[in-house]
Amino acid sequence: MSASTIRIENKKNFESELQFIEKICSLSKYELKIIDNDEDAAYFSRGSKTFNFEREAIFEQREKDENKISFILNNIVLVSKKFGNTSSSNNIKVDKYIDFKTTIELKEFHSEGFKTNSIFKAFFKVGLNEINTFHNEFETITHVRDEVEYFYDCLRIKIKETEYDVTQLKSNNEGYYIIESLQKQNYEEFSKGCFSIQQAIGFINCLMIGDEKFVFDGCGGFYYTNNIRPMIKGMYRPIITNPYSCLEIDRKTANILYKKHELTRVSLQNLSKLVHKIHMEPEFSIAILVILEATSTKSLLIIPSSFAVIIEQLSKHFSIEESGLERPINNKKLQEKIITELNIVIDDNSDSLTSDTILKLKRRLNEINKPFNKAHLTNNEKLTRPFEQIGIDLSLHDITIIEHRNDLLHGNILIKKDNIVRDESTTNLYLSYVSAKLFTLISKLIFKSVGYSGYVYNQSKYLEKYMAIETEEKYFEKI
Repeated sequence: MSASTIRIENKKNFESELQFIEKICSLSKYELKIIDNDEDAAYFSRGSKTFNFEREAIFEQREKDENKISFILNNIVLVSKKFGNTSSSNNIKVDKYIDFKTTIELKEFHSEGFKTNSIFKAFFKVGLNEINTFHNEFETITHVRDEVEYFYDCLRIKIKETEYDVTQLKSNNEGYYIIESLQKQNYEEFSKGCFSIQQAIGFINCLMIGDEKFVFDGCGGFYYTNNIRPMIKGMYRPIITNPYSCLEIDRKTANILYKKHELTRVSLQNLSKLVHKIHMEPEFSIAILVILEATSTKSLLIIPSSFAVIIEQLSKHFSIEESGLERPINNKKLQEKIITELNIVIDDNSDSLTSDTILKLKRRLNEINKPFNKAHLTNNEKLTRPFEQIGIDLSLHDITIIEHRNDLLHGNILIKKDNIVRDESTTNLYLSYVSAKLFTLISKLIFKSVGYSGYVYNQSKYLEKYMAIETEEKYFEKI
């Protein structure tokens, strides 16, 4: 098993930011003051993963066109320029008055003077059950909070020349992921860095944080937005170091795996390379997002087809263009030996073959080592070539599963075969198997591309016992 944590000097203090977030999220119809308006009453309220601004007046067209609201909340001047849903209402009471009200969803707002070039901390709310330490999947670094040293809750990631720490913690019955930039940068680049980190961690631990974020600059400024992707909970974990956490692995097998101490974590260097690849290569980022979004649906009608698209996209992305002719077998004596043995196989089965068929087969054997043009591969060869180029061995069974891409991309979503009759239960089981197998192959391709050397969890292995499939594959496969 790879090193668990790296002990470094790394003091952190999130108390002031957490207190601010907890306070602002507890507000319900809190009265505030509108800048340059002493007449209308206004209120600030927490909604579901949003904040609402309520004003006891109807907005004039001029105010709508300005698309900006400035107000004072707890002696802090806040500015919003991005709105969500807006609603207006009135309540007419006979012989009394007309009550006007406008409610605006604030998708973004920030403190006046928020620094756009600084070090930043971004806080993402998650459920308490989502705080599970990074220990099972990642190499970690230590950090100290309130004079307590934590070993398994912090990651350090590098994108270009900027370092980021990702910390998870619990505070007053709330869970948080916190992403910090350790060097100054502009806010736009920080946001892009956060998104790349969100994708990479989400791909590995099945939780891509999102929904909303609370950002603080290095001078106490604040920025809120829910104008980001929603949280995504995936389905497959490619890296597992605790075999007992996999309920599909029987206890005896888990005991053997645990005692061997061979299962590996993703190093911080490998994680940084993965984040950097997502950050710099849009096609790669899209592939990760499609994997996460498809698996979040838990739909057997969507997942296999999505994975077929991804394996084709990644194959094109990783493929190295080659030219020239290449023979499958370079050793002439080996070529002759294989042809001789195949001729014997045909002769041994001659009772079941016509003379004409035997002749055709033997003629083809003489062409078995015919050179092929590396610049003109078949579609199936194009799908498997990147695995070969990157150093991942594929079995004949792997290739058969990859070739289901043809079925899935040509509308055969249930992967029906003319000579095989399956009921609904069997079809669903096979789709589950293909999905799990494709994810395992995709994981190998992704991790190998960032230099990872270790074990990947074989998502499909446990399904073999429910099907007429028997392979020599293991629960964990080394790349």
